[in-house]
Amino acid sequence: MKAPLSASNSINGVLRCGKYAFMPNYYAYCGPDKNKTLFEYCSQNYYEPTLNRILSEFEVMHPYLKLIAGNNYLKDEFAPEVVEAYWLGNQLTEGVNIKNLYRHFTEDKNLKSKIKKSTIDKVLGYVPELAKPHHNFHVMNIWLRAGKVNIKHTLKSIDECRISWGKVKEIKKSSVIVDYQPLIIFNDKLASGEIISREVLTQFNDQGFVNNIKIGDIVTIHWGWVCEKINSEQLKNLQKYTRESLAIFNQQAKEFLYA
Repeated sequence: MKAPLSASNSINGVLRCGKYAFMPNYYAYCGPDKNKTLFEYCSQNYYEPTLNRILSEFEVMHPYLKLIAGNNYLKDEFAPEVVEAYWLGNQLTEGVNIKNLYRHFTEDKNLKSKIKKSTIDKVLGYVPELAKPHHNFHVMNIWLRAGKVNIKHTLKSIDECRISWGKVKEIKKSSVIVDYQPLIIFNDKLASGEIISREVLTQFNDQGFVNNIKIGDIVTIHWGWVCEKINSEQLKNLQKYTRESLAIFNQQAKEFLYA
């Protein structure tokens, strides 16, 4: 690797995206077999164009980024605000209308080969105004894991794969204990459960993505791994898009539970 992290907004966006993409890649769920390279770049905040190429091979994530950028008249799909729109949610998430989201599913060559058109018609038709190009929408409502592992989601895998959050209450050497709300089934609906303590990883071999974690910090979590610290506004956005994704899921919850 050659170039240290600069003030470039694009570089910041690429690295931030890599931090969210790393853990499912580590488990070989999504993207090319490049988790060691992803981890090296993101843990050291170093950048090379190789990182763009790796992230462009994530068959689900990258088309969403292009969709969000294009619909908001931005040329760079790795711009920080585009990356945030997909993983956490922001005003750009609202910039994609339902017609273009439908085209995204039915015209993208990778998605249309794996997801039936009838499934898309149904999911986008339940509550169209809540269907957004957000990671949690896809995880909760497209139950087929459309990465390398083409199997149906379970409650546990939905909870792990969604971007969740936790408030840090204890710090360990390579992990933190957070207050965490797991997804649960209650009255045949998917809902946020009571707060529990959960241990999530922050480091492998003394390296991670988040420095100077303090008690009380809010961190995002993907497959049991801490991606970044977020502020109160970002938390509100993530909670909003999670609630909306749950609302769509619960239009079809019994189909998921009793299939």
